Amino acid sequence: MLVILAPLGCLEVSEPERSTTEIQILAINDIHGQLEPPTSKIVVDYNETGAPITVEAGGAEYLATHIKRLSSESQNTFVVSAGGSIGASPLISALFHDEPTIKALNIMGLDFSAVGNHELDEGPDELMRIQNGGCHPIDGCFGNSSFEGAQFQFLAANIVNESTNTTIFPAYNVTYVQGVPIGFIGVTLKDTPSIVIPSGVKGLKFLDEAETINEYVRKLKDMGVETIIVIIHEGGSQEGLYNESLNMTGSIVDIVTATDDEVDVFVTGHTHKAYNAVIDGRIVTEAGSAGSMLTDIDLVISNETHDVVKGRARNIIVSRDVPKDSEVVELVKEYESLAAPLANRVVGNITDNITIEANDSGESSLGNIVADAQLYATSNSSYGGDVVAFTNPGGIRADLVYDQLSDGELLGQVTYGEVFSVQPFGNSLITMTLNGTQIDALLEQQFDNPSPGDKRILQVSKGFSYAWNESAPTGKKVEISSIKINGVSLDPNGFYRITVNGFLADGGDNFSVLKEGIDRTGGPHDMDALVSYLGAFSPVSPGPNNRIALVK
Repeated sequence: MLVILAPLGCLEVSEPERSTTEIQILAINDIHGQLEPPTSKIVVDYNETGAPITVEAGGAEYLATHIKRLSSESQNTFVVSAGGSIGASPLISALFHDEPTIKALNIMGLDFSAVGNHELDEGPDELMRIQNGGCHPIDGCFGNSSFEGAQFQFLAANIVNESTNTTIFPAYNVTYVQGVPIGFIGVTLKDTPSIVIPSGVKGLKFLDEAETINEYVRKLKDMGVETIIVIIHEGGSQEGLYNESLNMTGSIVDIVTATDDEVDVFVTGHTHKAYNAVIDGRIVTEAGSAGSMLTDIDLVISNETHDVVKGRARNIIVSRDVPKDSEVVELVKEYESLAAPLANRVVGNITDNITIEANDSGESSLGNIVADAQLYATSNSSYGGDVVAFTNPGGIRADLVYDQLSDGELLGQVTYGEVFSVQPFGNSLITMTLNGTQIDALLEQQFDNPSPGDKRILQVSKGFSYAWNESAPTGKKVEISSIKINGVSLDPNGFYRITVNGFLADGGDNFSVLKEGIDRTGGPHDMDALVSYLGAFSPVSPGPNNRIALVK
């Protein structure tokens, strides 16, 4: 029987020391190439008025120090990632196809990683190069050294090559510690094809997470493995602080409860949340994102039965009050120097922070700006007179921060590197024609997406407005009469030119109605559109967020 100790308690082994083995698992997730310290802060508590108390955290130089320090305190440490290490990365990593991030993870001693959806942004062949090393087939090699590839192993139990019917990476790994076998299974979310461009997942099929886990649990049990850890790029969310799990929700809850209870630990990711939960008697953790936290999981295993008899977990803030890791410092300096001429170029100005924080209706100031930029980029007659741009919130990855300063930058100035952090995917814009009924259907697809009770609210450009009803049933949340373009009600039978990014145009994020769009015209990259917009309209201010109304 697994006894789960209090999150911050100490391991207390009731059996004689020689009869048990202790292992430590240090877990990270969703680093997304964040080598430099992120600007986001971690809420650590609330004061007497209910206001959040926050601390600055993260940065690869500090993360490496924390991991190495914790590793030195245990004889048997595994460092694992639940995926999302690469893709959607800042310029310092993305400009070099995320090779710097892989090098940093090698320095940190990463052992195993699940494959996240963003690991497939450039397709399976590129991910194989990331694993095995070698120069990029188009851009060649970067920096002062060749790329040797990941010194850790990607695990992918539920990603299958359709041609060979085999997994693209090993499904699991078994490592022996003092004669005790420890099994690690790597899994990604089965909905990956809906959130990655088609070329990224071409020729691959994604199997059900729980069914796949159960299949490999049986195989590991047949091999005599009793300690099983699942590393999965799928997660949930909760309402508490980073070491709590209040009112846990999300896909991971259903996955855990549907899996064999022989799984002892689930290391999760994808949702960028932090929690330390016990679900169905199993430890379930996630460590936020961008390297601002890591999870320390300690297990006590019986040498006789090979079962976990006790366990605890805690999320640890990657504080900046420790020395920087010298190896990572040199790595970051090298790539900062290579990227600096492009990254530090000033492209515009803002008057205040413009953020991705959404209001109750799902609208954000930065979402409005990005949509406006895309409309501006495709508004000339060659695109057929488009009237609205829609952009997905998941495609906007960072805030524009007024006092974020780099080399010689002044307050309010926005650099190319900062814009790249906002829109790192390089999606081309597509202008197409939809009728009014299809636009209404598009808005309805925002709800119960990706799963019941969830929503993905598209950000919309100026001149477009509508209201949605929170209590209305799915499929009827948006009253078509509320949809207006430049103050004129939408004609269900009328035809309208709209602009979206290429990911959405292919039905990404489950917006399948966009695949029906006709008379398509290609446009510039989304990031270039934002650069041009800032150059044309600076200084740019956060707007009133009054395009989407919520009816309760």
